[in-house]
Amino acid sequence: MRPALLSTLLIPALIGCAPQDAPWPTEPAAAVLTLNPAEPQVGQTLQFILRSPVSGDVALFVESPDGSVIQLLPNRLPDGQVHLNADQNQLFPAVSSSFALRASAPTGVHTALLYISSGPLNLSGVSDYTSPSSVFATVRAQGAGALLGPVAAKVKLLNPGVAGTLTFTVQP
Repeated sequence: MRPALLSTLLIPALIGCAPQDAPWPTEPAAAVLTLNPAEPQVGQTLQFILRSPVSGDVALFVESPDGSVIQLLPNRLPDGQVHLNADQNQLFPAVSSSFALRASAPTGVHTALLYISSGPLNLSGVSDYTSPSSVFATVRAQGAGALLGPVAAKVKLLNPGVAGTLTFTVQP
């Protein structure tokens, strides 16, 4: 009977001894992804604006309304390996880039995932280049919801870092 009484009195006493201003572990804020223009029309040039609370290597994926998932970053183009500095905006593609992104069909709601890896970016099992001459990697998981489901889960499992998502509509 005494051990039960002792633990009943000891637990509240220990809780009361904790410093009130002791820091709680926090997770870094999410990465932020925006698009210019916010609702592009088919054929219109667009740029993503990337921002992160941590520095790191960038992975950028987009899922179309038909469920197809593409990996925009990294890629094998000259500006295809992006390293983002903490708390700084970066355009993709950059103004000085040798290529441009254009909105294309299918029209409708698209979802984008930005992932900033604080270590070397590992996309093993997420995507593969189908040949030595492939410019963009092929994402393994396809289908409606694949981006925020298995793709995001695998990227997060393999890479410490932060993520951000964006939903945008491509107009006809």
